[in-house]
Amino acid sequence: MRNAVEGRLWLGKERRAFLGHGRMELLKKIDETGSISKAAKAMKMSYKAAWDAVDTMNNLAEKPLVERVTGGKGGGGTRLTAYGREVVETFRVLEEEHERFLRNLSQRINAKDGHLRLLKSMSMRISARNQLAGEVIRIKRGAVNAEVTLRLKGGHPLTATITNESLDELDISTGSRVYALFKANALILSTETNVKLGVENRFEGVVERIEKGSVNHEVVLELEGGTRLCAQLGTSALRMLGLKAGMKVNAFCKANHIMIGIY
Repeated sequence: MRNAVEGRLWLGKERRAFLGHGRMELLKKIDETGSISKAAKAMKMSYKAAWDAVDTMNNLAEKPLVERVTGGKGGGGTRLTAYGREVVETFRVLEEEHERFLRNLSQRINAKDGHLRLLKSMSMRISARNQLAGEVIRIKRGAVNAEVTLRLKGGHPLTATITNESLDELDISTGSRVYALFKANALILSTETNVKLGVENRFEGVVERIEKGSVNHEVVLELEGGTRLCAQLGTSALRMLGLKAGMKVNAFCKANHIMIGIY
């Protein structure tokens, strides 16, 4: 029996998985069809899962990969940006080189007739709906905890509270590139412009879409600069706020609800 080396290519930022074959196929389908719903159908995935993947890619990329198109003969749609097409083409070239490397490695293993135990690295998937890349611009240490303030894409500040021990273990300093992670139910939404809740983080955005479920509903907000946040609301809260696509809202999040990760 011949030994074979198999592997999957992921495009990442240092040690952080970012784009893989599945996401690239989704981007290609969006480019071909001009519609995220058609792309999701072709990929046999839900419309919500497709949008979740697009939001994550747009939030983590230096520039948006996908953008909405309004108006026109078809009434609008979704398309790749010029930067998105460049990323897809770059991945295609890398994938070809990756396959060539695996073929060569398989040949070398079989040529030596070795019985190798190939170790497969474990990858971690995070359930937090909001995953945002940012640069540390300020650190304020206290007796036990430290406030770490990031600058997100679009210039939005975000403050997280972590222990001084975690700050030292992660070796975070001003200028570090990190990720802010928090769940959708950590966001509080309000349609009042002057409301004050006494929390560290406040974002002004526009409702992009609402994904309704049987019990809970996801509200996706777009901030200036392209960052997207996802909030989770119950039916009564959604009805009380009267949210609709295009509405301006404020989103609030406590600093101690936000986790910090490095890549």
